[in-house]
Amino acid sequence: MVFVVGDMEIATVGTDGDDRAIEFLVRPEGVLEEARFAIFREHDQDWDSARLAIDPHSGSVPLAAVEWAVEFAREYL
Repeated sequence: MVFVVGDMEIATVGTDGDDRAIEFLVRPEGVLEEARFAIFREHDQDWDSARLAIDPHSGSVPLAAVEWAVEFAREYL
C-alpha cells in the first residue's frame, strides 16, 4: 500500500508471516533515495514492547514519517 503524507510518499512493503512487523519505505518530495525502516514487536507482548529498526544503508528518516508509521502500526500490529 502507498500513502501520501504531507510531501512524502510512504509505502508498506512487507509484513512478517504472523503480522508482528511492518516494513516501510519513505521518499520525501525532491529526494532521490528512499529510506527504509520497520516497526516490530514480539509475540505475546503489548505495544510498549514495540521497536523501531532503521536500515543502516538508508539516509535519514523523516520524523513525520516515523510518527505516521507508528500510528499505522498501532492499528495493524
